[in-house]
Amino acid sequence: MREFFSVPEVARLLKISRSSVLYNIKAGKLKAARVGKIYIISKEDFGDFLKTHGNKKKAVKQNQTTLEF
Repeated sequence: MREFFSVPEVARLLKISRSSVLYNIKAGKLKAARVGKIYIISKEDFGDFLKTHGNKKKAVKQNQTTLEF
């Protein structure tokens, strides 16, 4: 049986806003199916999204420099 996530669940897992999740869906970065007025994201599509877009936040954090006074 396939597992699905809702937009609020994905937002909570990624620690981003629901509108950011919807932006990624509408931009075609995160695959989702529309059921009525809501979107559902399959476990496989969520995993694919993490593989392709999951490292961007980590890369930004590593490039930050610390100022010493």
